[in-house]
Amino acid sequence: MAHNSLSEGIVDDALPLTSHLISTDLQKQLQAPIYVAQSMAQNHFVHLWLKSNQGDTEQLFAFLKKTKTLFKSQTSFLVDHRTNKYYHFDGRTSVLDLNSPEGSWYSEVLNYAQLDYVLNVDVSPQDNFSPIVYVNHKIMVNNELLGVTGVGIQLDDLQHLINHYQSEYKRKVYFADHRGRLIFYNQEKMPSDSLASEFAEHYSAIVSQPSYKFSIEQHGVQRLVNSRYIPDLGWHLIVEQAFTPETKLTDALIANLLLGVVITLCILVIAQLTFNQYQKRLETIALTDKLCNVLNRQAFEPLLQRHILRAKPGRVPLSLLLLDIDHFKQVNDQHGHLVGDQVLKHFAQLCMSVADSSDIICRWGGEEFMILMPNSYIDHATQFGERLRAKLAACDCIVPITISIGVAQYQSQESEDDFIKRADDALYRAKRLGRNRVELAA
Repeated sequence: MAHNSLSEGIVDDALPLTSHLISTDLQKQLQAPIYVAQSMAQNHFVHLWLKSNQGDTEQLFAFLKKTKTLFKSQTSFLVDHRTNKYYHFDGRTSVLDLNSPEGSWYSEVLNYAQLDYVLNVDVSPQDNFSPIVYVNHKIMVNNELLGVTGVGIQLDDLQHLINHYQSEYKRKVYFADHRGRLIFYNQEKMPSDSLASEFAEHYSAIVSQPSYKFSIEQHGVQRLVNSRYIPDLGWHLIVEQAFTPETKLTDALIANLLLGVVITLCILVIAQLTFNQYQKRLETIALTDKLCNVLNRQAFEPLLQRHILRAKPGRVPLSLLLLDIDHFKQVNDQHGHLVGDQVLKHFAQLCMSVADSSDIICRWGGEEFMILMPNSYIDHATQFGERLRAKLAACDCIVPITISIGVAQYQSQESEDDFIKRADDALYRAKRLGRNRVELAA
């Protein structure tokens, strides 16, 4: 009876707790690289480069290298789907053979039409055969696949945690991909390379259920097993512990189990504290335009809606400026996208230097910016636009540029779309009248 209780305690409590800790740790480590790969796949420069019949490769390599350095990944890459050509951040290129082992990962990404990204694991001979997780994100434009891009990162912290459970609690921890292949596990050699061969009778339940627990007996040893599916990654996490009939319920064993629970809880707390800063950085990435370091559209729109609610009764003034860099396409065409990026960054910094602390600056899209000015009437917003235009004319920019600005003051009870449209109409009028000017909305 006591042995059964201990066995049930391991299956019902200890193994699921271990599984929860490791899956939480893994998902936190992979949040940032998944977001980075997504940003790369949605990058306007990448889309233009792929559509321009493989233009200046130096610009692409600079983009890949900058991404790798900025996010401290192990590698970054891009594959052109039309040619199957692989571009590595260090300047190397190769053509993938989809029928070879080296190109099988790309075939797998293409086979999963419903997934935006696919993860795969490989080892790095240059880093003591440390496991590297690759985030392979599809580049889609108007439902057309242009290629695949992404990053690779090492998961050393996770490997240390897995090895800790192996040495301290004699628990095996390993991961299997969506096909049931073992991809990430303890340092000791696994008896097989797939869940189907390792747990033949339970395989269908493991891959079809979000969590599953069972036990099997081999050579007089009972293997207690807990599986958990991690949907965001498409992986199965397996935690198991051997349990023999000779196991004795000594005080030391009970103390060990209690200590294990305490240590696990401590690790959870430490892991949470460790990743708080990482999480804040991720939130900043999600809300900020990474090139210009101002709010992106996703973060700006809720703030705009909140200030419109305050201004609806008509007692609080609210003004909006819609700004567009004149002839920006010519800057990109004549000087290249890297110079264009520098121009956008410089202009955003100029806006921040002129704006008040209460003003809200957003990169609305491409070369368009939006500035929301709470508690400001249209004449104040117009003066701001003129100051910004004058300062831009006097500054030493890498490429001389001018801006056109449309200004609107919120009218009581109008919708958010109508407010933006009036500013947009004023901007259009400024461009039609010769650009490099400020126009007021009707």
